[in-house]
Amino acid sequence: MKIAIVGAGAMGCLYAAAFHRAKNTVSLIDVNREHIDAINTNGLLLETRRGKENLPLPAMQPQDAEETVDLIVLFTKTFHTDSALGGVKAIIGPQTHVLTLQNGLGNDDAVAAHVPQANVLVGVSTLPSDLVGPGSVRSFGEGGSKLYPAFDSGDAGFAGQVADALSEGGLPAELDPQIHAAIWSKAIFNATMNPLCALTRRTPGFLGSHAESRAMITLAVEEGAAVAQGCGIKLDVQSIHDLTELSMRDHADHEPSMLQDLHAGRRTEVDSIAGAIVTAGEARGIAAPTLATLWRLIKLEEAKLV
Repeated sequence: MKIAIVGAGAMGCLYAAAFHRAKNTVSLIDVNREHIDAINTNGLLLETRRGKENLPLPAMQPQDAEETVDLIVLFTKTFHTDSALGGVKAIIGPQTHVLTLQNGLGNDDAVAAHVPQANVLVGVSTLPSDLVGPGSVRSFGEGGSKLYPAFDSGDAGFAGQVADALSEGGLPAELDPQIHAAIWSKAIFNATMNPLCALTRRTPGFLGSHAESRAMITLAVEEGAAVAQGCGIKLDVQSIHDLTELSMRDHADHEPSMLQDLHAGRRTEVDSIAGAIVTAGEARGIAAPTLATLWRLIKLEEAKLV
């Protein structure tokens, strides 16, 4: 396949490496000129538990992307979806599929504004990844991906090819017909762990060491699960609790994206994560006070950046 990674940050580079190892033609597209220049000059430097790699991947800014691709993997912030896909419309052909592995809820509809519903794939990833510096990425945690067509008109066969390529390239991936439940589960996890890490300016290991944070984590997960149930989503609540424990134990030193954003003085994705869950609950008369508090506290942190 010809694959373009749109949003070539830490996660985008990690997935690009897997597709490259599986012998696909991969290009990286990002607006960060320093990062792009470093990759084109020195290759993508990737460090994982398997060791260090230097991968010769072409990187470019959106206006320089011209060749139609089979697959776009979208890793931009959720509030950049429209501008990102609009900026690479030259590479979108009638058969181009888009896989969104972005955080939060509502990404399927946002992507469907740019390609037919049948060409939209959605997924979740439980892999950690950090941008060490321009052209350099590190990922020391374990995890995998689930994906599936976002709409009933989608082609599960093509989704299977994508999952197989990721697995062949060293990132375990599987098809999940219940992908929307998986997306909700990931959103609840992120709505819980990301704001707490961002507000305390600490990583998950710190949260696991304190009873106060553990109590808030339990409450937030249960609230999110109640909203999901009210929206007709059946999910395994215990698996979300288990994922928070895994994060605090195995990803203890990982800086979640929301914490990275506040450190860098950037807007976060809290509206599409905690905000989206709270709003969905309010529409159905389901209160989520812990998640609402975390959402609003992050919005206050963002207000300091203005």
